[in-house]
Amino acid sequence: MKKLIIMTLLALITTLSATPIYIAFLWHMHQPIYWPYENVNETQNHGYYSYSLYDIFNQRYGPYTTWPKDAVQSGMNAGFQHFGAQVSFSGSLVENLNNLESNGNGNFQNWKSNWQYIANQQTSLGNPRMDMVGFGYHHPLMGLIDYDDIRRQIQGHREMLSSNGMGGNSSGIFPPECAFSLKMIPALTDENLDWVLIDNIHLERTCEGYPFNTGGNIYEPNQADILNPNPGDWLQLNGLWAPTQVSLQWAHVPHYVRYIDPVTGDESSMIAVPASRYLGTEDARGGFGALNYDDVMSQFEDANTDSDHPILIVLHHDGDNYGGGTDSYYHSNFSQFVSWLQSNPDRFVCTTIQDYLEMFPPETGDVVHVESGSWSGADNGDPEFKKWNGDPYSGYSPDRNSWGVITAAKNIVQTAQHVNPSHSGTIAGWRFLLNAETSCYWYWDGSQNGIWDSHPTRGSNLAVASALTVAQSGEDNTPPTIYQPQREPYNPGGNEWNQPQPSDFTVWSYVFDMSGLSSVTLKYRTDIDGINSTSTNHNETFAGGADVNAWQSIAMDESWIDSQTNPAPTYKAHEYSAQITSQNNVLIDYYIEAVDEEGNIARSTIEHVFVGSSSGGSNLSWEPVNPTEDDAVTITITGVSQGAMLHWGVNPQGSTWQTPNEVYWPDNSSLFNGTGPAVETPFSGPDENNELTLTIGPFNNDAQSISSVSFVLHYDDDSWDNNSGNDYNITISGGGGSETYVMDGQLDPGAQVLAQDGSYTLYYAFNGIELYLATSSAQTTGNDTFIFVSSSPGAMVDAPWAKAGQVAQWDAFIANESANNYSTWADQDALTSIACGSYLEGVINVDGEWGSSVTQLYAALGLYHSNDDGELVYQAPAGDGNGDLEANEYQMFELDITSTDSPDVTPASLVLEQNAPNPFNPETRIRFSLPDGNMTRLEIYNIRGQKVKTLVSQFMSQGNHSIVWNGKDDSGKPAASGIYLYKLTSGRSALARKMLLLK
Repeated sequence: MKKLIIMTLLALITTLSATPIYIAFLWHMHQPIYWPYENVNETQNHGYYSYSLYDIFNQRYGPYTTWPKDAVQSGMNAGFQHFGAQVSFSGSLVENLNNLESNGNGNFQNWKSNWQYIANQQTSLGNPRMDMVGFGYHHPLMGLIDYDDIRRQIQGHREMLSSNGMGGNSSGIFPPECAFSLKMIPALTDENLDWVLIDNIHLERTCEGYPFNTGGNIYEPNQADILNPNPGDWLQLNGLWAPTQVSLQWAHVPHYVRYIDPVTGDESSMIAVPASRYLGTEDARGGFGALNYDDVMSQFEDANTDSDHPILIVLHHDGDNYGGGTDSYYHSNFSQFVSWLQSNPDRFVCTTIQDYLEMFPPETGDVVHVESGSWSGADNGDPEFKKWNGDPYSGYSPDRNSWGVITAAKNIVQTAQHVNPSHSGTIAGWRFLLNAETSCYWYWDGSQNGIWDSHPTRGSNLAVASALTVAQSGEDNTPPTIYQPQREPYNPGGNEWNQPQPSDFTVWSYVFDMSGLSSVTLKYRTDIDGINSTSTNHNETFAGGADVNAWQSIAMDESWIDSQTNPAPTYKAHEYSAQITSQNNVLIDYYIEAVDEEGNIARSTIEHVFVGSSSGGSNLSWEPVNPTEDDAVTITITGVSQGAMLHWGVNPQGSTWQTPNEVYWPDNSSLFNGTGPAVETPFSGPDENNELTLTIGPFNNDAQSISSVSFVLHYDDDSWDNNSGNDYNITISGGGGSETYVMDGQLDPGAQVLAQDGSYTLYYAFNGIELYLATSSAQTTGNDTFIFVSSSPGAMVDAPWAKAGQVAQWDAFIANESANNYSTWADQDALTSIACGSYLEGVINVDGEWGSSVTQLYAALGLYHSNDDGELVYQAPAGDGNGDLEANEYQMFELDITSTDSPDVTPASLVLEQNAPNPFNPETRIRFSLPDGNMTRLEIYNIRGQKVKTLVSQFMSQGNHSIVWNGKDDSGKPAASGIYLYKLTSGRSALARKMLLLK
């Protein structure tokens, strides 16, 4: 008994002395200036948008006025010493709410009073209970703008909060989109900021032994960033969406980060506070309850062994959107959180970040490296900031265009600053330029007929109009302006999404100077030991040191890309690019140097990249691309240094493959694990060119009819390439193949508009075998997104995923959740693929789902509020607004095209005739002849090279064909008068002609 009592006391003492886990919140609040530079009432009255701006604000009345105060007050009332929260409240949001208040909006009369009250409440350590952390006035993407811009954005934000009695003196900052790059540090520290919130995955990805997998929706880190040791505390979390393992302790405590001035070698440092990517995302679904705090956070407790640096879990997300912006989040669910804390006082403590840092500061020698990137809500926050740096589509990127315009306007404003900083034109120029940097303007690519894409140009034009005269009135001592250097591929010679990349890579940027440019040069050097050392600054300074070789110079090529904005930019920078070639297994430092005609010199920041050994590309291919059942198919993988097995099956139904008949097995094939259903067949190689090859087929034996081969790659090191979870699929046909849709989260070029309502569009394509459906992703729209498809919409049933209302019975649907970008097919019986990026796109095998006799289908797009019982808020086609999606609100479409074929005539070569009539109005006929059956495209382009209409995108038989164009574009709108180019592509051959539309 005595022994039992002693053991019980020891257990009690251990429990009482255990280190608690600390929990902090960051709620982000923002609305942009919706039209540069108008106040919200003017913009609403102009009616630029298809929706009401007033509705946007009124729907967020609670988060913008009382609810956050109520949540913090509940913890204060419970007597917690450190209880509080962090809020990033943009300057433009304050400006908008003040304008609504002055215009008589009843929801926002005296809206600041709750913020002013809570800003003056303090923790036991004397810090604000509601820490209104630093931010950028206009929500800029700070990782892509410059030192001066960052400081001015922070200063404007601080002044706006202070002048409205809302605080503004925080020691910390939440950079917009939690987007952080080390180059931001000097601007942040010069604004007297001590700590910055970062998304902790960009800390984890810099560790040796990071357990990468593609489920995290970010490609592999570059080896130049892998500078931190393995923390050895990885765990796969359960009970929430967490596709990658997390570092329990090391990536959940603050550390110092630093930046080295490349000219002087001086160091700037501050504290990086990691915010928990997966827990923050889950908390955004509704707070306590949506995220099972006890079950999930208890998984951290065994790792919480450092009482000087206890685990800090920062739950960061929007405070005015999704479940994290609801009444229940701030009230009933938050009350449950407070009660849970009261029941577990020794296990969990809610704190402000400032209190935590005063109690548990990181060691001054604890300096870590952090990869660039943002939080999960921005296309998963890759290190290239692709959400704001999107790759060109059909030769054009609205994101890149905006940076080209911003770069030119910035140089003009900076020149005016040097000539006369106090001039009203200079001051106005900065005001408009900072507004033009609003990251929201980059976010909604293509929406509202391009309004958002044109906003950076509108703001820049205003800046130029204000500052140009000032800039031209004095001597130009301003160096050129260089946009942050970018590269492609990101991992040269390495892998991206488990796919090998070429080792040669291109560096590109925008460069501009008012006085003209004398030269733009890419400078690069190789590192001697191949390590981006943290113990010396040799890689960080232009002077370098013993560990690096001398700089090499490459003159950068200049190119001009027409802007597609309305209005056109007054000035736009040219794009400059250069390629670094013939490098393998080496660390490279590089930067861009530009000299203007006045002799002023500018240098960009120094960037680092490790180049691996692959000299080829991300190359998986097969020939022929569109095989028939009589073809042998050769599959080739290049850029690999190990062997592999083809792990394959045939005629898949859903996720189930069929075992191919043994007559189709190449030599040395065997059932996987001895049971199948998949067969594994070894590739030959790698040869001296790092190439693997394997031939399968032909598939014309009567023993088994083959319509499709599905496969993944199983490498000798037991790694797998499953095409990011989508498998690889080769369609086998008796007379040719079909277009293969690319599942990469981007809209496929052949997609056509099926239905549209305002800014929400449903796209489709059909290649004779597979149906392709796509729309903007949930993380783009901010709503849970569903695409329903049916051969005949049935009786009304409850909406899926516990959404409100009813939907006419579907056969299958695609779903995409806004909180974490999870996407899936549901209720399907056939082979499917899916991907989610800026677009949600999915493919389904039509025969497998509906049979070969189906000639038409129905589809509908539904967007719902993200919370449980969330209402239908948008749909395409447009509905009657009753909250249900009914059978007559699906869009019917045919599974073929309108054409007149005469396959009995077989021309010797591809023929494209002149359209007739020409000129024409409103329609014309295009005739062409194919020498053999092949994948065929017939597309219409305007004189600027922009695609207007896809008339054909499918396999077509040999012979004569005739297609009518009705003069309308892919959205169904009549095309303007003018010259158009029509282009016919069949296999690898192409022809084009001009025609004239007159109205």
